[in-house]
Amino acid sequence: MDLQFKEASELERKMGIEIYLTTQDGIGGRIRTLLSDFIVREVLRSGLRAEVSPKWPSGSLPGKGSFLLCTLIKKGIDTLTAARELARALGIPNGLISFAGLKDAKAITAQFITIRGAKPGQLELLSFRNMLVVPVEFTTKPVNPSDLIANEFGILIRDIGMPSTDALVRLEAILGDLKELGGMPNFFGHQRFGTHRPVTHLIGRELVLGRVKEAVELLLTYIGPGEGARAREARSYLADTWDLKGFLELLPKGMFYEREVARHLIKRPRDYHGAIRKLPIKLRKLFVQAYQAYLFNRFLSSRAKEGLPLSEPLPGDWVVLLDEHGLPHRAVRASRSNLGTLRGLIKAGRASLALPIPGFRQEGSGGRQGEIEEAILEEEGISPSDFKVKAMPELSSPGQLRPALASFRLLEDPRVTGDELNPGRRAVFLSFRLPRGSYATCLLREVIKPRDLIKSGF
Repeated sequence: MDLQFKEASELERKMGIEIYLTTQDGIGGRIRTLLSDFIVREVLRSGLRAEVSPKWPSGSLPGKGSFLLCTLIKKGIDTLTAARELARALGIPNGLISFAGLKDAKAITAQFITIRGAKPGQLELLSFRNMLVVPVEFTTKPVNPSDLIANEFGILIRDIGMPSTDALVRLEAILGDLKELGGMPNFFGHQRFGTHRPVTHLIGRELVLGRVKEAVELLLTYIGPGEGARAREARSYLADTWDLKGFLELLPKGMFYEREVARHLIKRPRDYHGAIRKLPIKLRKLFVQAYQAYLFNRFLSSRAKEGLPLSEPLPGDWVVLLDEHGLPHRAVRASRSNLGTLRGLIKAGRASLALPIPGFRQEGSGGRQGEIEEAILEEEGISPSDFKVKAMPELSSPGQLRPALASFRLLEDPRVTGDELNPGRRAVFLSFRLPRGSYATCLLREVIKPRDLIKSGF
């Protein structure tokens, strides 16, 4: 396939996502008109699948150990907020709740969590407006990211203007081209950065560079393109005056993290380290990880734009061997002596070209790809060793390799129906499975080709 790429929107380019891999126009439309239009279910290595409508168990739970494995079903809130609300309701520290993956707020999601020391009877007494926690079994260890192998999605794309047959033909052409290429581009998706306010990676960069004061200022004052009027007013006021008390009066009630940081600075005006540490450690790590994700996205975009292959290694490239679940388990450096073997493994679906997520332990690529990475890091003023974060050592990140492409598997044939919310328009239902860590929105953006990310529901 001749690779000539469409350029991404300005907002996506701020996230390091600079191109589309498919050349066809998209089908248009909008995702997440309703929360029920975007369903996510986790699949664990053990074979357990999280269900959106699980039954409450009858009788004693299986398993043994001090960790209670549960299904968390949530609607309209993110995983960190859900975990915080659950911990508060149980009267326990946040750290006693573990999860395998972060799930988006703008969806109905079913995921697994463990609660240390909890009993099923405690959960029966809880009632939440936007989530449900159902016990599954006892286990001897907390759930963690390595337990997760895949996510399954059920997505309804609404408000499509073209006729049903045309939409289906175009959809099948896009998916077919991605299959021929070897998968979808494995960008870190929009929610890693925040579509309405893409600031997490910018905060992460300041933390990596040791500029904690600047990181706090970005957290409080950066105005995103999709923010509401009250939030914009509060941030603009603070940027102009640094009047933290006035900022708190203007701040919308839901902005919990900004409120905590501002209150700390009122008590201790120059303690920026203490202020950022008012945020949960998982959120602070997310800032650094978002910056790493931005750099990876730029590496992948630049490789594609240079015309270097995404499904074949060149000398100096990294290749990861894949396990039976399609997940990386070993890295190999491509050389002239092993190039044929590695290309054969990739064609057989047992390996993948990989690019580095920069960190203090992760070696960069060699060859032309290595030159691309070095140029981007130099432009950013960053060295891999900077990810041993001296200003805040608990945020240090070793880096790792990530496949350049992600395989996707349709769970059923796509369906085109009428859109009951938009008479005269069409809706497309897509159900598919992705390896853990890959983003559904990165497949959906290829299908839709959104002109306006925010209006299109991303």
